[in-house]
Amino acid sequence: MEAVFTGFDSAWGTVKSGAICNLALMDDGSLWLTDDPVAADWDRALVHARQEMSAALRVWAIDQPLVVPNRIGCRPVERDLAKALMAEFGCGAHSSNLGLPAWAAGAPIWSFQSSLEDNGYFQNPMAIPGAAGGRFYFECYPHPALLGLFDLGRIVKYKGGGEEWRRLLRLVRSLTAAELPIRNICGFVQEDLKQSKTNEDKLDSIICAYVAAYWWRFGVERSTVIGDLSTGYMVTPHSVRTLAALARVFGDRMNRRGTVSPPERRQVPRDQQQPEPKPEPPALSPKLPRCDWVYFATTSRWSGTVTRDFVSKHHLIVRSVYNSAGQRIANVQHLSPGDRILLVHGGKGKPYRALFSATIARSAIPVHTSEQCFGVFSYIDASLEEELKAGGYTPDAVVQTFTGISITAVQDLRHVGTAIPRRLGNSTISPWDDVFGR
Repeated sequence: MEAVFTGFDSAWGTVKSGAICNLALMDDGSLWLTDDPVAADWDRALVHARQEMSAALRVWAIDQPLVVPNRIGCRPVERDLAKALMAEFGCGAHSSNLGLPAWAAGAPIWSFQSSLEDNGYFQNPMAIPGAAGGRFYFECYPHPALLGLFDLGRIVKYKGGGEEWRRLLRLVRSLTAAELPIRNICGFVQEDLKQSKTNEDKLDSIICAYVAAYWWRFGVERSTVIGDLSTGYMVTPHSVRTLAALARVFGDRMNRRGTVSPPERRQVPRDQQQPEPKPEPPALSPKLPRCDWVYFATTSRWSGTVTRDFVSKHHLIVRSVYNSAGQRIANVQHLSPGDRILLVHGGKGKPYRALFSATIARSAIPVHTSEQCFGVFSYIDASLEEELKAGGYTPDAVVQTFTGISITAVQDLRHVGTAIPRRLGNSTISPWDDVFGR
């Protein structure tokens, strides 16, 4: 049977290019990289999708969310993937919603899907395993795919280069001897392949194409569809460990059958879209609004995490639950949803001054240990890790990843010039009355 499996790393945006590649099924059941992966923008991907091929089966695996009905926040599949895999495996997911450029009305992802559908492709992931023919496409995500394919204990953080990049090269090169092998993979993925954005995209496209072939060959025995076809899903290879973790969270929202509606029937009209909530406007009074807690942020770390733009975008204050000695930070267990917190910035001879206040929110994916759950602390997206490390932050000593206090309703207070006193000691989070005496 003739079959072609296409991997497309779209790079998500409307400007940057990604990469695309094809794996062909050989007579002996192995796979063959038909050409080296190539950089591809949306126009090139559209041309590729419209190409006539004699293959009876054609399957696209695309590294970008395809079903995105939510106007704000993240999709349930993204939330629950992080809940299932973040604590043990360090695997989270970027948020996708209609308020972001990659999925706004008129974004390339919609016309691309429409073009696929016009050319006979369907989003029906459960119809792919063992199919003798047809045209299909589905969403995948390289990080959990690598965990499942190679039974890894933590994600491969290859975006930063170094040893993790070399580790990724070794893993992908090992597919030449896998049960479903890519016979000529080492021809492109050489031991000294340099790390670059272009090569990252090309390797991602290979992983996507392989996920497509792996899903077709082994089905639910070794891969899983998580989520659902109306709010968002992903197809990912699983290991015994990751399957158990996914099943605990997703339950019956796995391997659901059906066909996704064409994209034009899924999009929300522009005039019905609701924008992201905006931060509260600055208070007119020069006085500080009374809060429940005061958070002292110091100048010893990257100040970009305490800007209004950062906290409004990520809805959190970067803060570990435990210190480097493994001891719980003072007062973290007393923070409650609905409490107001004032963040002030200073130290090293500079006075502390207010930057913003916010309402502490209940986390959708609370940080937990074997002994306690911290309901207002969230796991921070893995995409921010390198930036946080460069800024002087370190992962939580006990949780082993970056965490933060979940917040909402941010109020800019930079116009209030009052110097904030800090009592002696090293308490980052202090009750309001301890600071102001009232």
